[in-house]
Amino acid sequence: MHRKRLLVWLIGAPLLCLGAFSNLVLAHEIVGQVTPLMIHMKRALLLIQNGKEQAAVLEIETVYEDFSHDMGMGMTMDGVGLKTTARQIDLKFGTRLEAFLSAAIHKKDASGLQTGVQTIAFLLMLEKFNALQDTFAHRPTHTNTPKTIYWLGRNYFSYLLEPTLAKTDPVQEKRLDQLLDKMLYRLEDNRPEAFVAFQKELEQGISAVFNLNVPIGGRDVK
Repeated sequence: MHRKRLLVWLIGAPLLCLGAFSNLVLAHEIVGQVTPLMIHMKRALLLIQNGKEQAAVLEIETVYEDFSHDMGMGMTMDGVGLKTTARQIDLKFGTRLEAFLSAAIHKKDASGLQTGVQTIAFLLMLEKFNALQDTFAHRPTHTNTPKTIYWLGRNYFSYLLEPTLAKTDPVQEKRLDQLLDKMLYRLEDNRPEAFVAFQKELEQGISAVFNLNVPIGGRDVK
């Protein structure tokens, strides 16, 4: 039987809510695709929240290395693993996430894995927003590229961090979500300095509420 790849949007269909690039996109919506790794990361976080720590550790173990999962019916789900992702983040931000995750898996430490996954989500978001800042120097006027990058970054918050925060600290969840809205509005208004200022506030807020020991602080506008 011919083996077909399972599209990411099909895998995550029950979890996704697609929308247009507009001001009408509501909080908690996911714009665009969610990667296979993000799906597994969210499953692990949900398992930990529900007290199923051993299952969460197993979930992380299955996607620590790059993976190709047989989904049945001739379909596979391929993805870049947490190890590769953490290594790339370490090179970019000077962190030691690969070693941290490896140790947490070895110890079956669900709490450590939760922190590691949340940190990866945060830094992947930050990576996208920093890449977006690189477009400010060119001031593109007839392209959706900046908004596309923005939503790729925001998805990491909305999909992986916001659900937990909505349960543990809804006041902060609302505040951070509003900061993301303000970043979008400043992007649309072509006000990069204001965008960067709100990004810095967002980074500080997320780092504080999740108690993440990571490098924060946006860069100067080019």
